Amino acid sequence: MYEIEYPVKQSEAEIEAILFYKLDSIGIDARLQVTAFNPKTEKKSCKLDLVVFAEKKAVCIVECKSWTDGYNKNAIYRTNNSKQIRKYKAIYGLPVLICAREEYIPEIVKKVKVIISDFSKKE
Repeated sequence: MYEIEYPVKQSEAEIEAILFYKLDSIGIDARLQVTAFNPKTEKKSCKLDLVVFAEKKAVCIVECKSWTDGYNKNAIYRTNNSKQIRKYKAIYGLPVLICAREEYIPEIVKKVKVIISDFSKKE
């Protein structure tokens, strides 16, 4: 019988689930694994890790990663220059937040609250 080894780091799915729980527990409408369409081609473009909605309108995208401490040293560069992040911003015109590890969740929740507040002021 083969032994299943205990994971050495959290998976993206675990980070997504914890973030979703935190947002949901304070009444923020967040959805996981949202199928997004490219407005130019009208075809499925991708599955977004987490999308935050206000009044059923998407207000931001959160891309979850499971970066290790060593990998995180260049996070600012990757956050601003990642092809994936640039693509999402260009196609959907929404803020894209990166949640690289569980300890980033409180900061992401704060940023989401600000984005929702700003959206509410515009409406």
